[in-house]
Amino acid sequence: MTIIPTPWVMALVFVIFLALVYLLNSILYKPLLGFMDNREASIKKDSEGIESNSAEIKSFQREIEGILQKAREEAALIKNKAQENAKHTAEMKLSQKREELAQKYSEFMASLEGEKGRLKASLESEIPLFKESLQAKLKRL
Repeated sequence: MTIIPTPWVMALVFVIFLALVYLLNSILYKPLLGFMDNREASIKKDSEGIESNSAEIKSFQREIEGILQKAREEAALIKNKAQENAKHTAEMKLSQKREELAQKYSEFMASLEGEKGRLKASLESEIPLFKESLQAKLKRL
């Protein structure tokens, strides 16, 4: 048995098809397309936010690099100043020690000269004893 469509059945199927397309459009496709459009708008908005955040991050990084550069320069300046102060202090202490050692050396030399004079005087006072001792030894020979 073969079914031959009649124009009334075909018209009815066409009307049902149009009603179904209308219902699917209003119930399913429009909300789905609306959701997709909203999602696309949200993604676009987030993408723009990311770009603006990236720009802010880059500006913050430049600012941080500038601050770090200033800090490095200040640290180098402070380090150089501290080194200069340390050199100056060391030179002052060194010159003080040199002066002190020179003074002690001169005192030592003076005391050595005094000791030399005393020793010379002592030896000169004992020359007659040495002469007598030497003559006694020569006589024994």
